[in-house]
Amino acid sequence: RRVCLNKFRKALGISTWNTNTYGKLIARRGTSRWQGSEGPEVVYNPETGYYYMFLAYGSLAVEYNTRVVRARSMNGPWLDINGNDAAYGIQAEPVVTHPYKFSNSYGWVGISHCAVFDDGNGNWFYSSQGRLPENVPGVYESNAVMMGHVRSIRWAEDGWPLVMPERYGAVPQVPITEGELIGDWEMIKCLLSSGQQYASAIMTLSADHKITEGTWKGASWSYDAENQVLTANGVKLYLQREVDWEMIPRTPTIVFAGYHQSNGVWRTDWGKKVQ
Repeated sequence: RRVCLNKFRKALGISTWNTNTYGKLIARRGTSRWQGSEGPEVVYNPETGYYYMFLAYGSLAVEYNTRVVRARSMNGPWLDINGNDAAYGIQAEPVVTHPYKFSNSYGWVGISHCAVFDDGNGNWFYSSQGRLPENVPGVYESNAVMMGHVRSIRWAEDGWPLVMPERYGAVPQVPITEGELIGDWEMIKCLLSSGQQYASAIMTLSADHKITEGTWKGASWSYDAENQVLTANGVKLYLQREVDWEMIPRTPTIVFAGYHQSNGVWRTDWGKKVQ
């Protein structure tokens, strides 16, 4: 490759590469100009006044995951949730999608290289590939099977997009009542990609607004019914009705997505109500 590049440079009379000839650098990974992020998708949300750039990180097989940065102008600066500039090779928090696994399923990996769009009625969607994990019984080369996924997006009050964990199923979005939240939830915590598929653990909400099981056991919870936001242990989790794809037969359920910072690292929280 180096020989070919040198011949190309010589033919054009270029003695050294000048990145200015390629336009304005707005985002990169690492310090090498060759370490790019795949499939950048840029959208504008008039409700927040930001442009959003969704970026694919990691290799295809398992840890493929999505990050997001935003800017007021297409020229940047494109900043992550920590205010770091993507032009300087950052990790780009938060993680928008990550390999995951609810119970009663093999889960999904390789969820990235997305398209983001709205339907003209204020409903936003995230579309990408999704892969099965390795060695799923009965599926030849299961990790090479690439399927199309569509998920709903909710926008947090601070303007960051939250992709729902379960795939879109056109479930009617009737108001979610507080009583429906009481009981067991499967919760998944996603950190910066470590090449693993995160599995769910049970979180239980009691009628007296306590969390009686799970990582946040002993904390309290409350519910903003108008905005359909569950606050658990001080973390805002944005709710939506969706399909429980792991149930047989499949049935509607309630899912959530949220971001919060833990020990200096932003974590993505996903979950669904156990039926």
